[in-house]
Amino acid sequence: MMIPAFAEVTSISMGKSFYTNAEKISFVGTENEGSVLVNVIVKDPNGKSKLLGGFSDPDGEFETIPQSVDNIFSLEGIYNATAFVEKIENGTTIQLQYDGDQVFEFSSVVLQLKSIDDKTIEEGKTLTFTVTLSESVEGVVFSLEKNPPTGATINAETGKFVWTPTTSQGPASYLFDIVATKGAQSDRESIKVTVTEKTIPQPQPEPEPKDEPEPEPKSEELKIPAPFVDETKDPQSYVDRYNNEKVYKDWFDKTYPEYESIYQAVGLEEPLEIPAPFVDKTKDPQSYVDRYNNEKVYKDWFDKTYPEYESIYQAVGLEEPKVLAPFVDPNLDPQYYIDRYNNEITYKNWFDKTYPDMTIYEAVGLDEPTTEEPKVEEEEFGECGEGTELVNGICMIVDNSKGGGCLIATATYGSEMAPQVQFLREIRDNQLMSTESGSSFMSGFNQLYYSFSPYIADLERENPAFKEMVKIGITPMLSSLSIMSLADSEFEIVSLGIGVILLNIGMYVGLPAILIIKTRKFIRI
Repeated sequence: MMIPAFAEVTSISMGKSFYTNAEKISFVGTENEGSVLVNVIVKDPNGKSKLLGGFSDPDGEFETIPQSVDNIFSLEGIYNATAFVEKIENGTTIQLQYDGDQVFEFSSVVLQLKSIDDKTIEEGKTLTFTVTLSESVEGVVFSLEKNPPTGATINAETGKFVWTPTTSQGPASYLFDIVATKGAQSDRESIKVTVTEKTIPQPQPEPEPKDEPEPEPKSEELKIPAPFVDETKDPQSYVDRYNNEKVYKDWFDKTYPEYESIYQAVGLEEPLEIPAPFVDKTKDPQSYVDRYNNEKVYKDWFDKTYPEYESIYQAVGLEEPKVLAPFVDPNLDPQYYIDRYNNEITYKNWFDKTYPDMTIYEAVGLDEPTTEEPKVEEEEFGECGEGTELVNGICMIVDNSKGGGCLIATATYGSEMAPQVQFLREIRDNQLMSTESGSSFMSGFNQLYYSFSPYIADLERENPAFKEMVKIGITPMLSSLSIMSLADSEFEIVSLGIGVILLNIGMYVGLPAILIIKTRKFIRI
């Protein structure tokens, strides 16, 4: 239950539906200013308070720094959590309940599922329905328990149940529970689903061929287009009149019965009927695709009866899904692979060699954008190292202010796919570039780094001994950067980043300086 007192903080809730004693709790919400410190005070049943806090982003969304549940909640009962920016009396409050093992948002509404009728479904067909509550309650999680049938699913947020029983699952009956849970409250309803055998349509016997006299050959070939067609007009205009004017249609059918259709008469190819004649438009077209994929008899019937359609998807009017390449993670934005292909030469060469029969857009399931063909310019002769390009016969440093590959690490470990190089890329993309301060740091760092790194990388490729020296030199730095993988928030990025910088200054400047001073003193002695 949320009690807004002022528009300073507009919303607050727990980071998830409940927390256990072994977890760390955080609060999320919104405020109307952006980029400010948001405080959250949690008061226990005796009035004792604990303070949490965190900075909001420019859009006003915030999350507090996680703290252990057992450090805040010790007494069972109702707690008040108030979020505010400057004054607590202008904050927004929610009530929490702690039962000794879990903490969750307090709700005065009784959680109760509406009664669910038993269901009957045929093998291979899809059963779907949505369970509902007697009263509307937000944040409810739906699940299946007590031996639900294999393949049955329920959407945890909406309560939509979906199951397509296979032929091996019927005929049979399945008894299981549908459960609704919010915090410590839960309710369940038992349901019985009966699966029956699928009904296979009996094939109709083909009529026996009759002996008919052979037709006499026509003296004249069929004229296409027909005599009534004015070839200066668009032939589609005749098709439109035939489809829209009954008098015109009757005149054509009576006057020119020798033509199979109006399309043949005007010299047009008759388009495929989509959806196909067998499709019931009141049904979900996906059901036909499911039958085609799961029932061999149905697949053979379709392939034999409708060979003019390229696929079952075309016949029912659905777009055929694109098949992703094996290396593509469907959980990632496909543009991520496009950007790597366009910006990382090693990644591009690997893809072109491994998948020569497809483009990067086909591999990730995107339509390739149409671009004007660039003007062909005379190529310049010469070759430059990675990070530079040939301009007027001179190797010039490429502007990498927006970030690119790590030239020194790539040259040191031999490939951009090396674990060490991928580790550096993940620190940059997942930690630094995800925050405003990290992005500002990388912008300045790239200007300095790409001013000398191409020359170091070229020296490594030319001198194996120098390459090994660089590998030994950067190994401590890679170890220290592993600390940055722990940073999630803006504050942690700044604090841990300063710590890593000071640590590397100590290793690469402080320790050598101390060693030199000690050596000089020893030599004097």
